[in-house]
Amino acid sequence: MCGIAGYCLKEEILPSPTVIEGFLAAIRRRGPDDEGVHLISRRTGKVHDFQNIQESQQSHDVALIHTRYAILDLSAKGHQPFVSADQSVTGIFNGEIYNYIELRKELLALGKIFHTHCDTEVLIEGYAHWKDGLWAKMNGFWAVVLWDSESRSLVFSRDRLGVAPLYYRQTAKGLYFSSYIEPLIQIEGARAQPNQDAVYGFAQTGFKDIEQSTFYAEIKSVPSGCVLRLSPSQSVLSEATEKRYWDLPSKRLTEKDISFAQAIKEFRTIFFDAVDIRLRADVKIAFELSGGLDSSSVVAAAALLGTPKLTTFTAKIQGADEEPYARSMLQKYDLDYRVIEHVEDHFARDYASFSLLMEEPFDNPNAYTHHQMLKTMKEQGLKVIITGAGGDEVLAGYEASFWPKAYLEWKREKFSSYLKAEWYEVCRRYKTWSRAKSTIGNYFCAPFKRFAPRRPLPQGQSAGIATRAAYFHDRYDKLSFDEQRRFHFSVALLPFYMRSSDHFTMGIPIEHRFPLLDYRLVEFGLRLPISYLFRNGWTKYILRKAMEPYLPSKITWRRQKMGFQFPYRQYFQNNRQVFAPLLEESLGTFSSLGLPGGYDVLLDADPILLWRLISVGIWQKGLKT
Repeated sequence: MCGIAGYCLKEEILPSPTVIEGFLAAIRRRGPDDEGVHLISRRTGKVHDFQNIQESQQSHDVALIHTRYAILDLSAKGHQPFVSADQSVTGIFNGEIYNYIELRKELLALGKIFHTHCDTEVLIEGYAHWKDGLWAKMNGFWAVVLWDSESRSLVFSRDRLGVAPLYYRQTAKGLYFSSYIEPLIQIEGARAQPNQDAVYGFAQTGFKDIEQSTFYAEIKSVPSGCVLRLSPSQSVLSEATEKRYWDLPSKRLTEKDISFAQAIKEFRTIFFDAVDIRLRADVKIAFELSGGLDSSSVVAAAALLGTPKLTTFTAKIQGADEEPYARSMLQKYDLDYRVIEHVEDHFARDYASFSLLMEEPFDNPNAYTHHQMLKTMKEQGLKVIITGAGGDEVLAGYEASFWPKAYLEWKREKFSSYLKAEWYEVCRRYKTWSRAKSTIGNYFCAPFKRFAPRRPLPQGQSAGIATRAAYFHDRYDKLSFDEQRRFHFSVALLPFYMRSSDHFTMGIPIEHRFPLLDYRLVEFGLRLPISYLFRNGWTKYILRKAMEPYLPSKITWRRQKMGFQFPYRQYFQNNRQVFAPLLEESLGTFSSLGLPGGYDVLLDADPILLWRLISVGIWQKGLKT
């Protein structure tokens, strides 16, 4: 991953040291290894390699700015902006193209000659040959801006799921863009204003990054899964020609379309390849190993692919210690097994600096804990971390969110499906002793409630003002099972997690890779029959069966998913003196929401809502400085 930025203006200008250095300074922490700037005149087609900010007098209307975090081909040959061999394409790129080796072979067969071993050259030469046919061929994550000299157009593209960020701001003079929000806030002497719909919506629901929005009214995200093209006379992104090259699948397979045995075989093939291509790097790679099914499956696949002595990191966290499960992987694999025993908790001290890193209010202070863990990994020489995140979205692992609708729809398929759905419900309710006690208690005390589905999303405070977040939140229960799954990819879970993950990793920097979010697995997982996802009281059943031969049974058939839940009530009670004044920053903003009271009342009634309001207060305080 790297940092990219730049602009596309209505009229040509001479270089501004303030603007260009401002962009470089903002994105430099994303790419500490190298940097470069190209200035382009769309009128003449001239591309100027900008070397000295004091000497250049290049009249231009486009700037492409890049800072490099070197992962593949660490030599200077991977410098960006990168220019194609025929000089027709100049581009900047943040991300990784995992299948660059396969694409390189295709291009070599077509007569292309390569001078580096980096994925950037494959991307640039691939576009020079295939044009917009390239994007659907690539497997990875990216935010790309290209100057296509043949059509005199500026091209923007983001990966299918929007893993790599790309923000933009439109002004009277033109378009500005960046991997970070920070350099876009103050442009041409005008400061971006708070987006009240986003602020209120986040407080109500916890949703953010909806429909390309940010917490700033004038700053938005380039849409994912799209390519946008500005013609030589255009500098307003909303006027660009937009073309989608990918969408989430909308039709589910039936058991007649694919047998369970065939589904397991296909899943394994895709999953192992997804892990394999993410092992490609010229720097040290390690794995997050939580002891859960998803991360353990990723580590097992990498080990089985022949990777020698994998380095894994497991966090030992008081009150949520999954380390014994992670350690059981040593029974099967020779791992360089490392445990982070004391994750430093200085959030009450570091909240202001960490919030600046995150750029906007964020939903969970655990992001800080994860950031601290990743800093420890970076200090031990790692530059890339492979994680098991994404499995719950791809395979409907969030039972409370997905099972209620799956239960209703599965029962309606046929009589045998009805019996399987009811059996799953029974197994689910008696899977653990705590669940069994709850079920028995409900049976005797309130039998009419025992099969009532839990509300899958936080209720929040939706009174007082209509927001886009509240609209999407309130319609969730009306969606079908398939629609709910796509909802979490496009609205609720993935967008804000991708933004949060990008910011707390690249602020170090360290690169996060997500095999379970390989687009082929996403397509496959979203099309699977319900019975392959839920069976006998187990979620993600196909993953359990696919990896059963390769994992300790205590991981594969673990009954209770622990996870690390942030102790909201206890933490904000213990640190009341620090955070209570920050709540005051935001209470005036949310007077129309009908909040139940101040700090202590919220702490008791809804500590998660309390945190969201505090997070907004921290952000608002930062706006004043």
